Amino acid sequence: MTDSLMTGWSEAQAAGSMALYRRVLGLNLILHLLIGLSCIFLPHWFSDLVGLPEPFPVGWVRGWGATLILVTALYIPGYIHPGFRRAPNVIGILGRLWMAIVWTFCGGGFLWLALFDFVFFLILAFLYLRFLQATLMSRP
Repeated sequence: MTDSLMTGWSEAQAAGSMALYRRVLGLNLILHLLIGLSCIFLPHWFSDLVGLPEPFPVGWVRGWGATLILVTALYIPGYIHPGFRRAPNVIGILGRLWMAIVWTFCGGGFLWLALFDFVFFLILAFLYLRFLQATLMSRP
């Protein structure tokens, strides 16, 4: 196999791993947006959905939803260029692990949020590592 064929294959592999990472990350960002909007506009429904007590005052749930949307928006540069904008991706992946730990210690209905964040932490960490490895290997 010639070097040009190997490099072309590696570049195709890197592009494929980036596309898969971006699809999963995009799904996660859309879910974060939907969760944030439901917290802002339907705080009682969201609390019931995850098994939390009645939100009183509802301002806390709405504020958390708005913060989640803000944090999600900060992730967009990392979504657009995951190879060049590594910081938002690494911080976001580690942030999911951190929030999974925090939600776990909160217990109760927060365990659903812990599970959500931990599952996406595992998937995104694995896919981002594969993407970075494929990108590194595509450069001779």
